[in-house]
Amino acid sequence: MQAQNFLQMELPLNIEKIDPLKQMEKAIQDMLDLIWKGVILHISVKTTKTLMSQHGKLIACSNGEACVKVPSLPIFRMAREKLPDVEAAFKKAFGYNIKVSLVVGKTHS
Repeated sequence: MQAQNFLQMELPLNIEKIDPLKQMEKAIQDMLDLIWKGVILHISVKTTKTLMSQHGKLIACSNGEACVKVPSLPIFRMAREKLPDVEAAFKKAFGYNIKVSLVVGKTHS
């Protein structure tokens, strides 16, 4: 038998740098972003739709509750007045009532 020559190749990817938690967080946020886009399509009041599409970010949604992050206190105050429109859009999108809460923080990383 002849010994075979093997060529070892390395992937240009450092396995140690892969963070499964970050990958999962990104996948969850991508899904939340998709849900949020669907909800925004159901917002019937144009000013609410514009405000939420430009400044709102869905950061959690489970058990009949959703949490939307906005970037500043002035926007929070405006968005708080629009919550009934947002909750109505969630009901149109999902077919049942979802309680929406707001938080203030950076919305884009």
